[in-house]
Amino acid sequence: MANFDPNTGAPLAAQKKSGGRIALIVVCVVLLCALGFGFGAAVRSFSKARIVPKSSLGPVYSQPEAGSRAPSADAAYTGEELSAAEIYSLLTPACVGVSTSTTSTNVFGQITRGAITGSGFIISADGYVLTNNHVIETALAENLEVKVMLYSGEEYTAEIIGGDSRSDVALLKIPGRDLPTVTLGTFEGTRVGEAIYAIGNPLGELTYSMTSGIVSALDRSITIANNTAIDMFQIDAAINNGNSGGPIINRFGQVIGIASAKYASSGVEGLGFAIPIDDALIIVDDLAAYGYVKGRPLLGILVGNAQAYTEDGQSGAIVMEVNEGSCSQRAGLLTGDIIVEAGGKTITSMADLLDARRFWHAGDTITVVALREGERMTFSVTLDEDLPQ
Repeated sequence: MANFDPNTGAPLAAQKKSGGRIALIVVCVVLLCALGFGFGAAVRSFSKARIVPKSSLGPVYSQPEAGSRAPSADAAYTGEELSAAEIYSLLTPACVGVSTSTTSTNVFGQITRGAITGSGFIISADGYVLTNNHVIETALAENLEVKVMLYSGEEYTAEIIGGDSRSDVALLKIPGRDLPTVTLGTFEGTRVGEAIYAIGNPLGELTYSMTSGIVSALDRSITIANNTAIDMFQIDAAINNGNSGGPIINRFGQVIGIASAKYASSGVEGLGFAIPIDDALIIVDDLAAYGYVKGRPLLGILVGNAQAYTEDGQSGAIVMEVNEGSCSQRAGLLTGDIIVEAGGKTITSMADLLDARRFWHAGDTITVVALREGERMTFSVTLDEDLPQ
């Protein structure tokens, strides 16, 4: 049984909010095996592991200023239902390719070059670009250059304003004025069956491709590459490696989501997932203002499902490790404690603890009830803030 860290969300089986569970993990199967996980199929981030020869993908841009997420007025946007051709004409000038050049050493000791590719879209006239965190996380970790290519062919080197692995949202900034922008809508009120369109750069080579489909389901909790669960909606439009970070558009030409993941398995088709734009913009505000998402709680423990570690199959989240100096250590929690209640919510598994954490904020004081050698104990925990490393 894999352990679970309520600070990072690792690992957690994907589940549907209505109660059903689906085994969707956004990672490379090779990576899973290396870490000791085993799955027959995987949900993959589109561009997470897509390495293609260095090619036409171009410029990198910058992100919007704090408080300036609203796009500049677009005279062509009417608020009326548009044809697919009209949507493509309206949105494509504001869609971009995002790429990071990489080098690696092959088995023969030779240096090889490639690119991690993805998509994105401009959300402000001064050059803020929205994409997925997994598109730029290698560049962020290794201090590599990110390029953004516009539909016009212009290419920029982008500044990474911030990236958030727990929401898979990243904000870039490219230099520019009066750049074309998308029209941001809202996912709120969207219903299953409504038409949607996706624009992106599948395979990192078929630039500015458009596909269509419908919203297939709402409220899917999908586990991505870093084993964090994210609330997404399901679509059946064709999306592939390189589409990550591209816009999902409604029939009025408004962006309502960010393409982020697909279910990849032999014989499976039409299972794509997108982040609601409303959720992404909340993250964008903090990235623009602080470079990270402010106020996230840090419990400071590593846990697993208690049933896997107790002879009597006690249900709960068992504490596997307590971080030195953490709020949990200060409160008195110890390795081996089985958490059965936290913040007023019953905890029967590590997944329950992760779900409960969504309602907490740094600085909150929560009550944690745990079993220690059969004795029920209560702890008062004032949550730390989860700061970027």
